[in-house]
Amino acid sequence: MADRAFSSTVGANGIATITIKTGGYQTWRVTQVSVEMANAPIGTGCFLRKNGSLITPLVATGDAASGEPPIDLLPSDTMTVQWSGATPGLSGSALVIYEVIP
Repeated sequence: MADRAFSSTVGANGIATITIKTGGYQTWRVTQVSVEMANAPIGTGCFLRKNGSLITPLVATGDAASGEPPIDLLPSDTMTVQWSGATPGLSGSALVIYEVIP
């Protein structure tokens, strides 16, 4: 198992987006994505997507998406965590836990 941390800052439009790619020729089997945005206001949305398709909504201030089935992320795939309706300047983070698939 491995993990990688990502972060993004909310822009003037109230949106922060984290883009997750494997890099190189690796395929990742993602088993958990944990998100956090301390002090996100009530009503802030947070969504985990793969290639634009919704995987799951998340609690904006802190939540974890995990369980079966794991999500395979190919080098050509993009996974995103996006907060909307947040206060500009806040920072959001995501921790991705994965296995590299040979």
